[in-house]
Amino acid sequence: MTTLDVRTDEEALIPIPERAAHRSVRGLIDPDSIVVVGASARRSAVVAEAIAGRSQAFLVHPSGDSILGEDVFRSVRDLPEVPDCAFMLVGHEAIVEVMREALEFGIRAFVIPGLGAEAGSRAADLVPQILELADSYDAAILGPNCMGMAVPHGGSMWVANVPKSFRRGHVSVIAQSGSIADAMLNCGPRIGFRAVFSTGSEGNRDAADLLMGLAEDEETKAIGLFVETVRRPEAFADGLRACAEAGKPVVCMKVGRSRVAAQAALAHTGAMVGSAKAFTNFVHHHGGIEVTDTSTFMEALEILGQPKWPIGIRLGAISESGGECGMLADAAEPTGLEFPPMPYELVASLQERFPNFLNPQNPLDAWMVDDAEVVFPESLELMALSGEFDILLAQVDITQYRGDAENDWCLAIVRGLAEATKDRRIFPAVTTVHVTDPPRRIANFAASNGVALLRGTRASVEALAAVSTWHPFTSKDLDPHEEVDLSDLLRPGALSEHESAEVMERYGIPMADRRLAEGSEAAVAAAQDLGFPVVVKMNGPAHKASVGGVALGLNSAEEVSVATQAFGGSVLVAQEIAAGPEVICGMTRDPHYGPVIAVGIGGRYAEALSLTATSLAPITHDQAVRLVRKAPGLAKLTNEETFDAIVYTVLVLSRIAVDHPSIVEADINPLILGPNGAVAVDALVVCEQVGADG
Repeated sequence: MTTLDVRTDEEALIPIPERAAHRSVRGLIDPDSIVVVGASARRSAVVAEAIAGRSQAFLVHPSGDSILGEDVFRSVRDLPEVPDCAFMLVGHEAIVEVMREALEFGIRAFVIPGLGAEAGSRAADLVPQILELADSYDAAILGPNCMGMAVPHGGSMWVANVPKSFRRGHVSVIAQSGSIADAMLNCGPRIGFRAVFSTGSEGNRDAADLLMGLAEDEETKAIGLFVETVRRPEAFADGLRACAEAGKPVVCMKVGRSRVAAQAALAHTGAMVGSAKAFTNFVHHHGGIEVTDTSTFMEALEILGQPKWPIGIRLGAISESGGECGMLADAAEPTGLEFPPMPYELVASLQERFPNFLNPQNPLDAWMVDDAEVVFPESLELMALSGEFDILLAQVDITQYRGDAENDWCLAIVRGLAEATKDRRIFPAVTTVHVTDPPRRIANFAASNGVALLRGTRASVEALAAVSTWHPFTSKDLDPHEEVDLSDLLRPGALSEHESAEVMERYGIPMADRRLAEGSEAAVAAAQDLGFPVVVKMNGPAHKASVGGVALGLNSAEEVSVATQAFGGSVLVAQEIAAGPEVICGMTRDPHYGPVIAVGIGGRYAEALSLTATSLAPITHDQAVRLVRKAPGLAKLTNEETFDAIVYTVLVLSRIAVDHPSIVEADINPLILGPNGAVAVDALVVCEQVGADG
């Protein structure tokens, strides 16, 4: 796996030095003592926040002038002890020398917000000097060009305002964007934060290092990760796995996703996967949760900030509107969340208590059935008692702009949710059709009682689905197999179909019987040997049907002869397989994240429709089964034998990817399903070109 800075702009695609997979961030995550270097009256608010609540905090400025009633040392060398971390509020003119003094004194962790736009062209010269100094002492840097590190209730080494609404909790956030990091601090009291890290230019510590450090941090239970650049994919994967193995979900959002891998793909699979899907699979493969917009990102963190999390997909919902019930059902359907029908006993209980429920269904429209303060809480209690639901959801428009009377019964619904789910393994949440904040009294009650107040129906449901299907990562051994020798077949570039089919056959994939023939006479003899009807194809590598290189349904020697003459040269004569459902199975090797397996409904429209499910390789047998089940509409086309055949084909492609790194693409399209199994009728294998960039 390459060590590239993965972004779409050309400047980012610069190799960076390979370092150890895990670099210590001790001193950055929770320093016991700090020093603010460059502390001055001009930055008094930032300094006050940095030292607030700390038992050990020192101030340094060459003037020695006291600020905030605190003594100020003229130099780091004058400090009475070595602090764990230095907050460098130092101009770019002096930072190299001040940094050298601090390192010589023994400081090994630094938060450096500067050396960004304020340094202008000088930054290009100064940053390498700073990094060389830090690396020579094995010191950790957060930044440069970052916002810093923020913790609620004092002690934030942060260069902007830290609002009083920044609430303590167990969610940590790592953001490469300073503005996104600052948005976390300013989202109000809805999420309880352990810490927020703005990583900036990631000089010698990156998101991967912080992930590994937070995996070991006892106060962090869940993590939000906003990524523009994956600098070291292997280390990033290690950090994701470490968090997942520690039972800490990582909600990852990446911007700047591209389709670089699809641009030059010969195989259908490469065109369908692309770098965006590869990154999605990379995150999931290593135990993370991926979201694609900030709304879902925030809702997922709100959910994970609660004392308990959803652990199932059975959703029970209640609303103040039939229309909003419909919105909720529409939003949930594509996510995999289920609205199970209400059992007879629950229907009977609801109608016994509230006769105006003529036909109670899930989601439940309870509007005007009785007083809202009565029907909503009591219906929620009966739904919780049924044991049919993993999540209880109230679709209620709670907003600070609603009238006091309406918000009184909205509060009653939130209380009802809290009571109904108390001491039960059911997750309580509220969704709304808008994204405005709730009244403070409702927000405070929800925060104190573990009820998630989510904003926006679709984003909320997507976040619930993402979190509820997450589970702690456990490593599994891959299915044992012996590597198959392909040394006589593999060569740079695309193999012919005959050679590609031979690769698949050696790994046990049934291929349609075929013969390689030179000229009409040999092709007719091959057809007669195989038995009519036959197919005649150009023996080229890719997409022959799209250029008229396939003749189907040939039933005589004359037809075979005519087709062969039309194609010229070497042709492939193959047994024609009876029509049946078609499946595509493929592998493409993403340049940054490694091999990606795809499976789905195949045939001529496979690429256009992209009805596929994808996963990073290598995969286990159980993962292959889940992958095939996840492909849209595919399971409905299979019986037990054909399902197993698809699973085996997917496993073979994973094995090929692992056994033969020089194979960059492999396709079987289509795999034709029959009553008792499956036969592949077209294959393509592409090997790495000699001298190609790795």
